[in-house]
Amino acid sequence: MNFYKLGSLIKIILGLAILLIDYTMINVFEDPLVGIGLGLVGTFILARGVSFFIFFYAQELFRKIEFRDRNLKDSYKLSFLFGLYALINVLLLLLWWRNKWRGLLLLAGFICLQYFLFLEPKYDR
Repeated sequence: MNFYKLGSLIKIILGLAILLIDYTMINVFEDPLVGIGLGLVGTFILARGVSFFIFFYAQELFRKIEFRDRNLKDSYKLSFLFGLYALINVLLLLLWWRNKWRGLLLLAGFICLQYFLFLEPKYDR
């Protein structure tokens, strides 16, 4: 098993465990800082782990690259960006700052980040 796949499986298990502990053992009304903080950490870790497999298998279907390692690395980078996107969205929802325009601006920003991340440098020789 590859390092990236193993790491993402561990992230899924860890994220689910954190969310399960947060849901069953912490009363958000008595200790909101710990409950919301653990919920955000669990959401980030779970979103990053699950999105790796979604991006990897989507790239296997649609991308024509001979090197499988390149798809693994790109999927791992994309999963970090998606986890960060999910975390920022949850934070904006909790703070009641999320609206349609901020959501579209955030989505456009992350699409630009993905574009610049995978832009192939052109070298003049």
